[in-house]
Amino acid sequence: MRIALALPLLFACTQVDGGAVELSWKLRPASSSLPDKFVDCDSGQTGTNPVTRIRLDWEVVGRGSGFASWRCGDNHGVTGFDLPEGDALLLVTPECAEGLADPATYTAPAPQQRHVILGDTVSLGAVELVLKVSYCGQQPCICS
Repeated sequence: MRIALALPLLFACTQVDGGAVELSWKLRPASSSLPDKFVDCDSGQTGTNPVTRIRLDWEVVGRGSGFASWRCGDNHGVTGFDLPEGDALLLVTPECAEGLADPATYTAPAPQQRHVILGDTVSLGAVELVLKVSYCGQQPCICS
């Protein structure tokens, strides 16, 4: 009986050292010539390779920086309570199997500034990343 009462207390405690960030994402093709207005992490287009992860970088003025990343197919991510308190600049970028995607192959939203508070979660809402997945012979494409 004591074990049953102690288990919820054991798992109820979470280390809170700062604030957290929550976001979701969708991928769109840069060209409107494609019939689909959204693409999967693996667009299936010739000359591209899959986006493997979505990365969130943060910089809190005078307090530090860091990042977190999630599998692209998750379409949603939440950091731990790791961001230092203060004004944070938040940037979302796609990652390829070999590392960060070439900035010439995608368009991401401008960095967002949010105020991080200890124990609170900042929401970036839905983020749209526009990927170059067509005309790959004429331009660099995502994760090529």
